[in-house]
Amino acid sequence: MTGLLPVYLPGPGERPHSSHTQALTFAGDAARWAGAHGTLPVVAEIAARKGTSGFVRTARRLHEQLGPQSG
Repeated sequence: MTGLLPVYLPGPGERPHSSHTQALTFAGDAARWAGAHGTLPVVAEIAARKGTSGFVRTARRLHEQLGPQSG
């Protein structure tokens, strides 16, 4: 997913579609299954946006999930 998301997700000036939100949801599931962590810049940029769309909320959830692990 780390290779797919930067090229698949919409860039500046492009509008996200439901398939983009679905890709972020799948990335979150896969990251959880794999125990993955670490920042993905493309996801961090989307998570930092103002707004409450499903796309941005899903990016925030994935960004928080991938954040530093305590322990």
